[in-house]
Amino acid sequence: MSINFNNSSRINTAAYASLLNTIAKGESGGNYNAHFGNSANRSIQFTEMTISEVFEWQDSHIKDGNVSNAVGKYQIIKPTLTELVEKLGVEQNVKFDKTLQDQMAIALIERRGSIEYIESKLTREEFAANLAKEWAALPRITGTNPDESYYSYDGINKSNISVDEVYGALHAFKSEATASL
Repeated sequence: MSINFNNSSRINTAAYASLLNTIAKGESGGNYNAHFGNSANRSIQFTEMTISEVFEWQDSHIKDGNVSNAVGKYQIIKPTLTELVEKLGVEQNVKFDKTLQDQMAIALIERRGSIEYIESKLTREEFAANLAKEWAALPRITGTNPDESYYSYDGINKSNISVDEVYGALHAFKSEATASL
């Protein structure tokens, strides 16, 4: 299953690798089974759960007093996962496996302007700032304290990636994406 928000992506999904790796580095250390507060998680296998089971786990995790229900390689919180499932038409009995997690992350990147960035309708800084609004581990890029997370005010999120790393990933993405058009 290949999914995206606007069903018009002309970008080869392989071009997203640098961005996906950079986001995952900051969010989960690359672990598809990570959850907020435990990027090294090996006991809970989200990749073996259905979407419905992930929703149940997220609800239970919050009921147990945890501050976030972010799960997977890209730390997707329940409201975002719910939106993805609805907009992309993903059945709740589908596994939250590696492929689905990657496809959902690409859909979120596209929602934040990857196609407009490739078409030079968004600047590098605008696109990077948009991505920082989706993933708290990325730096806000613009404004005061550009190295901080867009969500640093909440006391639980912080940027784990440098501005230069983001710019490097954006450069690699644009190079790969324009070569595949």
